[in-house]
Amino acid sequence: MVYDWTGQRTRRTKVLRAASIALFLLFLITVPVLLLHYNFIQYPY
Repeated sequence: MVYDWTGQRTRRTKVLRAASIALFLLFLITVPVLLLHYNFIQYPY
């Protein structure tokens, strides 16, 4: 059921999977940076 005879469904799932992976990587990268940034603002050494 994943493969459609037009190929639109498989193309759509590949695009959605790539977008979800990219958003997940951006989330993993930005969250520690923001936490470190706010920690450095709250506790200046």
